[in-house]
Amino acid sequence: MTHLIAAHFQSSNSTAQASAAQLLHAQMGGILLKPGPFDAYGNRVANAPSENEDALENHYCTMMTSRRGGIIDVSPEERQSVIAFIQKRRAILTEMKTIIVSVSPDDDSQNAAVETLTAIREAGVSPSDIRILATDMPPNTASSEIYSRVADYAREAGITPPPEASLPISTSFAKAQQFKMPIAAVLNKSVDFETELTVARLNGAPEKVMHALAHKVIAQRELLDAADTFRRVAELLGLPCISQDEWRAEFPLTANRKRTKVGSME
Repeated sequence: MTHLIAAHFQSSNSTAQASAAQLLHAQMGGILLKPGPFDAYGNRVANAPSENEDALENHYCTMMTSRRGGIIDVSPEERQSVIAFIQKRRAILTEMKTIIVSVSPDDDSQNAAVETLTAIREAGVSPSDIRILATDMPPNTASSEIYSRVADYAREAGITPPPEASLPISTSFAKAQQFKMPIAAVLNKSVDFETELTVARLNGAPEKVMHALAHKVIAQRELLDAADTFRRVAELLGLPCISQDEWRAEFPLTANRKRTKVGSME
């Protein structure tokens, strides 16, 4: 069994980048942690201070105890604190073998991605440990053209962007966030909103409940339709992939169907 801790840095708060770590978690299992204070609905608390070094080390240790390791999902607001943590301890964070930076086509995201890549390299991370994930990829286009600034920087820095490691434009990410869907559980068929809608219809559930479930069913179908793409992206990023049976065994659902637990580093 492979034990690996990966860090995923968002260069924007787009729905695709905010969903990326969940998509990768669906493939590799382990723990998914997001630094920063969050409310009960999973939203970051506005103007809250970043995690301190002791808190980050404590949660890194938690990931060390996981059988598979996992992913640290770093929002733009937490970027500086997490990079500072890595810089001070790079030589001893031996489990952190992969660092992924997501980027969207807009200029702000590309500028932030280059700043993040620069800071990560200055923190002592080898270019061979850095991966770039293109998100919101338009169809029938070359990533080197759409993400030209990041591609140019990667070439100069000796970072090799994995070919086709990209998430296409999709409305399913926004829908999944809107309805707070457990993306990893959906992709591993641990949760099935089709079945829930059928049961709700047969039981005469309120129209409002069934309407919300119908929206989730549409988003679920879109996610499952792209499941092979998500798997290929994880493989191109060099992440270990497990089977759906292994994932479901690692994250069994309760009778009340709780969502896949995503911890926040609080």
